[in-house]
Amino acid sequence: MSNNIKIVLAVSAALSLSGCLEVEDNNNNDNVVAALEAQNQLLQNQIDANVAPINLSATIKGATADVDLSDAQVSIKFAGEWSAPVNITSAKLLLTKQAANSDFLLKVTSPSAAFVSMTFKGMTKTSSQGQIISQDLGEILVGKPKEKQLTLLQTGKNSYVENLELYPQYVVNNSSPYYSPYKLELLQPESLAVYTKETGEYKLVLPEGISTELHAKLDVDSDGVNDFELELGQNGSATKLLSANKVWAENTLYLKEVNQLREYNLRLSLLDGEGSTLEGARVSTNDNDNGNAYFAYDAATSQYVLDTRYRGYLTVKIPSFTVGDVSYTSAEMTISPTDFDKQYRVQVSGNQYQNFVTEVVDGKLNLVVGLSAFSYQSPSITALSQKVKDNKLDVFYSAPVELIKVDGKQVSVTLASVNALKVIPGNTTNDQGVLPGSTSVKRDNKTLESQVSLTLNGTKLTATPTSATLEDGEYEYRVGKLVNVISGQEEDVSNDNINALNVYKTSFSINDVVLDNVNYTTNGALIVAKNTADVAVSCGWCGGSSSVRVYFPLSINSLSDLTLTMTSYTANGVNIAANNVIQVVQSGYLGNVNKQYLLKAAQNENITYDSISPLRGTSLESGYKYSSYAYLYLEDDTASRANSATFDYSYTTKAGERKTGTITLKVK
Repeated sequence: MSNNIKIVLAVSAALSLSGCLEVEDNNNNDNVVAALEAQNQLLQNQIDANVAPINLSATIKGATADVDLSDAQVSIKFAGEWSAPVNITSAKLLLTKQAANSDFLLKVTSPSAAFVSMTFKGMTKTSSQGQIISQDLGEILVGKPKEKQLTLLQTGKNSYVENLELYPQYVVNNSSPYYSPYKLELLQPESLAVYTKETGEYKLVLPEGISTELHAKLDVDSDGVNDFELELGQNGSATKLLSANKVWAENTLYLKEVNQLREYNLRLSLLDGEGSTLEGARVSTNDNDNGNAYFAYDAATSQYVLDTRYRGYLTVKIPSFTVGDVSYTSAEMTISPTDFDKQYRVQVSGNQYQNFVTEVVDGKLNLVVGLSAFSYQSPSITALSQKVKDNKLDVFYSAPVELIKVDGKQVSVTLASVNALKVIPGNTTNDQGVLPGSTSVKRDNKTLESQVSLTLNGTKLTATPTSATLEDGEYEYRVGKLVNVISGQEEDVSNDNINALNVYKTSFSINDVVLDNVNYTTNGALIVAKNTADVAVSCGWCGGSSSVRVYFPLSINSLSDLTLTMTSYTANGVNIAANNVIQVVQSGYLGNVNKQYLLKAAQNENITYDSISPLRGTSLESGYKYSSYAYLYLEDDTASRANSATFDYSYTTKAGERKTGTITLKVK
């Protein structure tokens, strides 16, 4: 049996139109009947040519030489149910009345279980009137079923680790430097291993020859922390037990409990620079389970003592304190478990950093921390909290600050526009040296007046625009140097520099959404017929078919959700079914859109810019817009050749108002 089978799926969008003529069968005029039947056949052929069939081809190949493909079947699923499985031993199958430009699932199965079923996700291409598209899905590998057995033992106890959720995961590379929405993507299996208590074995079936890893849910109690990890070579947050190159080589693994209870008597000595013990510190931990968060001082041994009971790791905090006239630095200690039950790694942060491994002896863990004496230094300033709401900036600081003033005016805080552009056409009077035939696009960010005040004894800074209203756009509050009131010195607080302020007051309207193919024409006519030197545009390709984008206004920033679902499109008068979802806004965040500056200018205009490259060729006025690909390739909509797309839409404003409907957008 060959291990390669060719698949051909003809997927077509059916027209709800019939141009056939009815023929009454009689014997009065056989020639007339024959002529009418021929005309019917001609019309039917024309309709069939206009339904734009999509031929999906792929090659099924066994991952190993002994895979039996004799009863291989394929099912496809679009928005509805799975199609009936089609036997592909004859190399071809035909699935009619399916939509082009649509997402689909493809399932390859074997009724006799000769190989493991595989499911893929893909998208059909678009097509134009009378055009047949051949779409090659590439090579599909399937593997013969092979049982995998795995035993999991707990480190130190050699007892079975029972009832874990053990599952396979295919090693796939769905990323590519050349993005294509039509690439076939392998979906992960949903099967779990079966555990046999008597033998302690996990069993599951894997496709032989397909690169597969074994994973497990190691967080048994679902508290967000793994309860087990591999004895060797695993990060505690990982789920992978066996990599693809070890799946068939390893049959027994040891798991260690990583969240086990730790109990011992912790005894801590604090020493000064001369090695003398220090009394009077307040040593504490909030990780201990027994409720005794503070260490007791044992005068007999000059140690700080705590009976510990915790899981994971223990953090011990030693705030700075004073003995007599001498102040000592603070320190923090982290005690982490190692691979051995009674050994711990200790890390001490502070002026005298330490990192070492020690061990519990006779139920006690004795540790020493050296502390440094320090003299007073005025504190530097840190921004503790900052936010922008309702156009107002609030920043809270760790110490009092003052504004720096020059000629009686504060210069510490500025409010400036961001990514603002100035367009200078060459046919206007200008001092920028822009000549006719050229248009200059330059940044034009401006500083706006703002009111700044300090409250809460100088620890809270508030800034608001002087103008009651700001135009829609992007702005930034920029905080420069401030005066540290305690030290009297100027400081540039590092974490308060830039705070974004985005103003979008305009309400969103679905009628502001535009479909444009960026071909310098609309309705078949040039959008701008001459450049600024009064030279007519001579462009042979302008007005032709081009990639279509959906353009959205900046007001989508006022939405919490916006979804468009393309249900059909019209290509040169032929309506074609589709199912393509565009998630524009989700939970208040912009999704599959790009922000661009659109420039209304002639095709033969010379454009100069300093940093932001404008996009020409659309029917829209100059300004910023968001856009998303529609995965269509169409001409302009004209009176003689209709080109458009129909969408179901739903959106919710941030105020909670929800709207749904259907809209047809003509290609501009």
